[in-house]
Order: sequence, then C-alpha cells, then structure tokens
Amino acid sequence: MDVIQHNRAAWDRESTAGSEWSTPVGPEVIEAARRGDWSIILTPCRAVPRAWFGDLRDRDVLCLASGGGQQAPVLAATGARVVSFDLSEVQLDKDRAVAERHGLSVRRVQGDMADLSQLPSETFDLVFHPVSNVFAPDPRPVWRECHRVLRPGGRL
Repeated sequence: MDVIQHNRAAWDRESTAGSEWSTPVGPEVIEAARRGDWSIILTPCRAVPRAWFGDLRDRDVLCLASGGGQQAPVLAATGARVVSFDLSEVQLDKDRAVAERHGLSVRRVQGDMADLSQLPSETFDLVFHPVSNVFAPDPRPVWRECHRVLRPGGRL
C-alpha cells in the first residue's frame, strides 16, 4: 500500500465530510487574532500555551500537516508570514479560502511532511506541527526535515 496516497485520499475525504480538523475558523476568530486575542490547538482538549510561540509578528511560520482553514489563517492574522504545507489539496484549499476572505497572506504548498525539499533550509522561526506524525510510517524523516528548515534558535 502507498501510505502517502492513502493518507492524501483519507484527508481529502475527512475534509470534504467536515471533520473537526477541517472546519475553517469564522470571521470572529480572525478579527480577535488581529487584536492579539488568539489561541490554536494541537489536540482537541487544550490550547497551546501562548508562551510557546513568542512574538509572531514578522516571523516566518511553517504550519506543517495542519491545513484545514484553522491554524495557518489564525497565525497569519497575528502578523506572521505563514506557509501551510499539507498533503491534502482539499485541506490547503480551506486555508486559501479563509485567507482570501480576510485578506491574509498564506502561502500553500502541497507535499509529504517527510519531504520538505520544496522549502529552503533555515527558513522558519517556528514550525507548528500538530500530532500528524501518527500518519507517518516513520517520524524520523519528518523531524529531520523540521530541523533542516528551522533557523538556528527556531522553535518546533
């Protein structure tokens, strides 16, 4: 079985069906983020502590395997320069739709999280990566690629 193809098709289906990880944020969330009142989640239970992010204004952020119209647009609304990298074109399209609706800049790149060769080394100050590694046959290449694209002192 081709795991990458399987995962792409599965996430396209999940996104089309309206999974909780594929429901774009509403305008009130984006407007609050612009005012500095924001949070994002890694798991369904708890928001990520804001201290983990630091100041995001004018920072380069990679949202890795987290498309769906949620995290990338929120982080872009904080003033970060955001790249959303996801396997699912349907998930990326939701990031595009939210970004366009709110005048946000979110660059979208489709690909496998274990191969970030489309992105230059030492490009990002932050890699936001939810629990997507559960879909990777081997998480070590994902971590290596995250390390490669992070700038010295960057955060994962």
